[in-house]
Amino acid sequence: MISLEGRVALVTGAAAGIGFGIATILARAGARIAINDIDAAAATAAAERIGGGAFAVPGNVAVEAEARAMIAAVLEAAGCLDILVNNAGVPQPISGLTSFPVDEWQRVLDVNLRGTFVMSQAAAREMIERSQGTIINISSVTGLAAIPGSHAYGVSKAGVAMLTQTLASELAPHNIRVNAVAPGVIAAPMLAKMGVDADRVAHIERRVPMGRLGQPDEIGHAVAFLASDLSSYTTGAVLPVDGGWLSFSGVGSPPARTA
Repeated sequence: MISLEGRVALVTGAAAGIGFGIATILARAGARIAINDIDAAAATAAAERIGGGAFAVPGNVAVEAEARAMIAAVLEAAGCLDILVNNAGVPQPISGLTSFPVDEWQRVLDVNLRGTFVMSQAAAREMIERSQGTIINISSVTGLAAIPGSHAYGVSKAGVAMLTQTLASELAPHNIRVNAVAPGVIAAPMLAKMGVDADRVAHIERRVPMGRLGQPDEIGHAVAFLASDLSSYTTGAVLPVDGGWLSFSGVGSPPARTA
């Protein structure tokens, strides 16, 4: 059984969807949770739902001053920060290159990649002083295998995967581990924002070897493992949690059971 008793975790973008699923699982494992969201009311409501001393830390992860203020707020409320989960992100509807607005490309990169860097930088300052901590970034299978038209989201998540490795190699001497989870297609509100309708969901389910979408708590379980002492010799890893999406490189549906 994974135990995070006595630890403090800050989960960004945690008012709903995958972030809320992660925060819920970490809380069940015993961690005290700081809920970040750019929407202060949503962050407060999510913290109340989780309970167990969870508290809201609203702010924009891509703004350096706000990132520092968030870390300071966690330290004031809980005394330390043991776990940072960089989950905050914005989606991008699949769009052709020639019609994709450059400003929208930049917005996605700012939140998904810059935000992960800025929050990691702010948290690392505290973790280095204590010579302990763990950072878990949320990448995506779209950052590990290209999807046509995912010019901003996929690229940002590929950057998160590489940032995970550069941070891991630099922070390892400080006893700080940095890993990433790369979700596949998860049943969460972001799907609708990416323009995925019921027909597209059915197509995706046929494409996934396990035959279904993932659930937010399944990402949470992977994060809890990487945050715990059970992964004490793991750093710089990017763990796909995707129902086999990356393992199947064919076109169309995976083959039916052969045994």
